[in-house]
Amino acid sequence: MALKTILNTQPDFTGEFPAKYAKSGLWRFNESTVDDDDSVSDSSGCGRSLKFINWSGTTANLVESQKGNCARINISSPTTEKSYLYVENDGTIFENIGERIIVGGWINPTTYSVDNTYCPIFNTRYGPGQPILYLSLYSGRPRLMLYNSSGSLILDTTLSTSYKLSSGVWYFIAAVIEPDNGQAWYVIGDKDAGTVQISDVMTFTGTLNPSCTADLIWGMHSDTYYYAGFFDDWFLDVDSELTAEDLKNYFLAGLLANGGVMSGDVDELTDSPNVTLRSTDDVYPTEGTLYTSAVECSLSGSGRVSVSCEYVSGTTAVTDIQTSTSDDLETWSDWTDIGTNGKLESPNAAIRFKMTLTTTDTSQTPKITDIRLYDIAKATYEKIGYTRPVVLDSNGAWEAVLENAYDIILTGEVNGEDTLSFSIPFQDDKRAYIDNEKKIQIVDDVYIIRTVTDTRDTDGTIITSVYAEAEFYDLTYSVRKEEKEFDAATTDEAMAYALEGTEWNVGTVNVTTKRTWTCSETNALSILRQVADLHGGDLVFDCPNRLVHLYTFSGSDSGALFFYRKNMKDIERTVDTTSLITRLYAYGADGMTFADINDGKAYVEDFTYSSEVRISSLDCSSFTNPYQMLEYAKMRLADYCEPTISYVLNAMDLSVLTDYAHESWALGDYVRVEDKDLGISVTTRVVRREYNLQEPWNTVLELSTTLKNLGSSTSAWDNAADELSGVSVVSSTDIADLVPFNHLLNSRADNDMAYWTNSGFEADAENGVSGTASFKAEGAADTTKSMSQTVYPANCSTYTLSAQFGSEDLEKLSDDSQVGIEVIIEYEDGTTESRFIDLY
Repeated sequence: MALKTILNTQPDFTGEFPAKYAKSGLWRFNESTVDDDDSVSDSSGCGRSLKFINWSGTTANLVESQKGNCARINISSPTTEKSYLYVENDGTIFENIGERIIVGGWINPTTYSVDNTYCPIFNTRYGPGQPILYLSLYSGRPRLMLYNSSGSLILDTTLSTSYKLSSGVWYFIAAVIEPDNGQAWYVIGDKDAGTVQISDVMTFTGTLNPSCTADLIWGMHSDTYYYAGFFDDWFLDVDSELTAEDLKNYFLAGLLANGGVMSGDVDELTDSPNVTLRSTDDVYPTEGTLYTSAVECSLSGSGRVSVSCEYVSGTTAVTDIQTSTSDDLETWSDWTDIGTNGKLESPNAAIRFKMTLTTTDTSQTPKITDIRLYDIAKATYEKIGYTRPVVLDSNGAWEAVLENAYDIILTGEVNGEDTLSFSIPFQDDKRAYIDNEKKIQIVDDVYIIRTVTDTRDTDGTIITSVYAEAEFYDLTYSVRKEEKEFDAATTDEAMAYALEGTEWNVGTVNVTTKRTWTCSETNALSILRQVADLHGGDLVFDCPNRLVHLYTFSGSDSGALFFYRKNMKDIERTVDTTSLITRLYAYGADGMTFADINDGKAYVEDFTYSSEVRISSLDCSSFTNPYQMLEYAKMRLADYCEPTISYVLNAMDLSVLTDYAHESWALGDYVRVEDKDLGISVTTRVVRREYNLQEPWNTVLELSTTLKNLGSSTSAWDNAADELSGVSVVSSTDIADLVPFNHLLNSRADNDMAYWTNSGFEADAENGVSGTASFKAEGAADTTKSMSQTVYPANCSTYTLSAQFGSEDLEKLSDDSQVGIEVIIEYEDGTTESRFIDLY
């Protein structure tokens, strides 16, 4: 998959003129006001500041516009105010005219400007020395004048009445001059109408002034004629590569871009090049729609759109991502939602994007950092069997097919490795394409070369061996992640955090469990692995589309049958009871057990396979919640109470043969294995495979499940599982160091429900722990029962929350059910923070 284009610059979101095409000067007027010299900056990098002449005491100002701010002059009385814009020529502006000069920008003239006979726009007639060009309006129609080195006119052309401008309209107006060809054009775009025209060619003879040192003047000529209205986003480029057609396309491409519209709800300029909602007095609107400039599409295969953004889950979001495509930048397709996997099918030349930024908290905003369009080339091979490695170039295009590669092995595991290895003769002409970190494509999957080994045998033969890893391995090298706490978080929240700042996105997630835990892993891949361990499910990396899925089950019941002497050469079955357990104890933080909620038993047991009592213990020191620890212990015992049965077989992939497509299978699928002599007739899962691409009949499959290690305090699952941040069992030493002071009033129910805001609780005067009474509630479906109290503690850095709970027949009726304590903290500045401590 090749990156076709990326939108991450100011013009991509505002439609302003790109600085790379304005090498001689670019004046955007986006400052809030002028500097001490009444000047604004030059965005081209040339340092040619633009000065307002007669700024003070006039209507000259920088005001809100359709592309950030713009310059306003002479609105009240041009002949009295006499304001204009000025850039000093240090003598180098026109020293290399080259093949083409382009000059132009946006104007919004008043009636004064379009009704007067003469109105200057862009002028070099004010000296020093002889002019080179002059853009003006003649009775509202664009006029172009060109000069030679003696100051004589070599072109003076006014466009026809069909080009007459109107007052109060934003126009894009630009001149294109080709000195060597003796040709020039005007490009004029009407923003309101969305139309643009290229004038007929204007021809001239003579030599355009090659030594012009005149200053640049906007809006004035000869201290007599003045322009009244607005200027925005003006540019100048000598020896330019752009043509009149290119300037026309610039106008059309940026017509809808609204990141710089100061009256709009989206804002690219405040945190450029990022796009946010537009704040007014630190308050954001609840939503705003962004339109981008159009960019090149022209895909060789299918496309995929990826939007990188920063958001707060459940509060801010970027939604409703749509695209529209065109062949000519004038006729556009309807806006179309991108697929759930970001897929885009488009044969068109250009594409533009539309998306909505939303927030439910007007003090926060989502942030779009870039939009990427990938070109997913059609795979050289459609099936894995008999394929050959294809080397890709830096743009993701096919570079070489390694038809002489051999011993081509793809090794993959469910939730494990995904690697490629092969060999090729060193003398092969295609050996030159093989190098570390280059990419290799196998059907749709892409691998990165990590190791290249050249070996000479005893007979003098030299071979090159290659080892490559799937693209997702690079997530190991993602930007360092800081420790983060997740409170009753879903899997997609943690996965989105892991992938933030990468080119990958969260795909399909159908694992619905919620976990409260602290993530201390530092890279994206390790976090994703931790999420899969913690919540369960199969991680699947979709490399072509840069998506990471988490499925409860990643495969399917393929229907494939492996039968001895049909497509199975040999088979090995192993039945292992070494680690068989029927009674499993579990110990949590500070020796916590779940005996109080498990009929007094600190263990779970299962005698389905064996009636023998075989005991082991499970290290659950990360758990502080007995309910979650009991759930986890039952899940682990389900693995341990039966023998581990695994199958390893050499089998042929029949699906590569004609009329055998129904025999296809994939990693993670369930398949049927039959061997009458061994008495094997079982449906089991492909958990690992070593696929021989050159010889599909020599593929090795492992069909089994993996047994977790017992009693291991270093188990990644155990260390990650349900770590309740901010909640822990207080030891006797901690108690000795505490100076008790309870801010809660009537905390033991001694005074019935006094001081508590209550909904569904009652005081039980007969059953207490630290006293004779307690609070109790009976759960009910579709009902929330709660009791709350507001306290006003002193300003301390830490607080301790403690409580004792008892339960009877506690059961969750849905995934959304919760039992616990919610703490809402209000700070001095009025902001609040909510934390939920899950007790079940």
